[in-house]
Amino acid sequence: MSALSDAVDRFLAVVAAHSTMRDLHDAANEVQQQIPDATRDDLDAGLRKLLPIVRTGHMVPTGTAVILCGAMVEFGGDPEICGEAILDRVPGLLRGVAGFLDEVHRRDGTEPGGDNDLDQMINRHINDIIAADPDFAWAYISQRPLTLGAIAHLSKSKRLRGVARSRPELLQLSRDADGAAGHGSFLTDMFRVLDDERLVVLHPGERKGFEVRISGVADNFQLHTLLADALIGDPKAGWLTGTKPDPVAAAAARDGEIPERRASVTGAFNLWNWPALQPDGTLPQGQANAGWWIWNEGNPGDIRPFPGETAGQAKPSPDGVRVVLLGPPPYSRSWNAGRRFPSMPGELTVEHVLAPDVVRDWLARLAAAPKPETPAV
Repeated sequence: MSALSDAVDRFLAVVAAHSTMRDLHDAANEVQQQIPDATRDDLDAGLRKLLPIVRTGHMVPTGTAVILCGAMVEFGGDPEICGEAILDRVPGLLRGVAGFLDEVHRRDGTEPGGDNDLDQMINRHINDIIAADPDFAWAYISQRPLTLGAIAHLSKSKRLRGVARSRPELLQLSRDADGAAGHGSFLTDMFRVLDDERLVVLHPGERKGFEVRISGVADNFQLHTLLADALIGDPKAGWLTGTKPDPVAAAAARDGEIPERRASVTGAFNLWNWPALQPDGTLPQGQANAGWWIWNEGNPGDIRPFPGETAGQAKPSPDGVRVVLLGPPPYSRSWNAGRRFPSMPGELTVEHVLAPDVVRDWLARLAAAPKPETPAV
């Protein structure tokens, strides 16, 4: 028996005895202390011991168990052991969280997203909600540990992220809970991550294009960094002109160490959605039509597909392929290099450098295509 196994057994005994929250907290801390020195086999054994409570336990000890599982996965445990069981618990959690916050607003006579101090409102009403709707309150209390544990598992497993995408209710329920809270969440950001997603990237000014594949890219700061690192090079060899990011910054956007003093990245491009391309095949100057910018603060899932096209496939898809247009930056922008989810590797692979006639065809079709109304900035 390992020290971790013993600590997990004591934690489970505390759960079975329906002990106090303080006892639960102390038992969980004991498990946490043993995790960094545990072997991979010990971590996996600990995950298997916690699996039954993850599957069927009361929401509060389940949340504590899930964050312990997340810590074990962060230190090398297998995310597949408890990953799907955790995803199974997320819908109930999110429905409870949304119900709790809706009840807080109802009792306070307020609307989500206002100027109200949500923490103060929760403190005013939580005891009454515990008495009237305890499941809502327990879900809210368990939200942070359970979602952090879920994110840890999803960060470490592309397959689990695929399972999550195959359950669209997860993203919708996470957005519903965000709406009730009046702000976004890291869980929603994680559910929006794309894997093995092909993008067509075109530079109208240089008449060059590429087909790339991305996985584990959580925001467009990271995407911008990876595009600049992958596509800037010798123009005579077909690459784009410009200055590559610092290698430390590029590594931090992939799977490298994120330094304490983070390297800064200066924007090499402005990223545009395909409807920005004008009938003459050029992009707008300056900040005109900024509604079609692909904002660095956004997610690759925000990139607009071009209807009826699917990169790398013979048959067109009605959903299309996401197209990124690159132009000069309208002003200097910089950001700290890194990854929104440090445990999730970011991948960007150049699968094809497009031939000049293919680039011309793409640009001609984009320029001639009917344009949607420009979104408001």
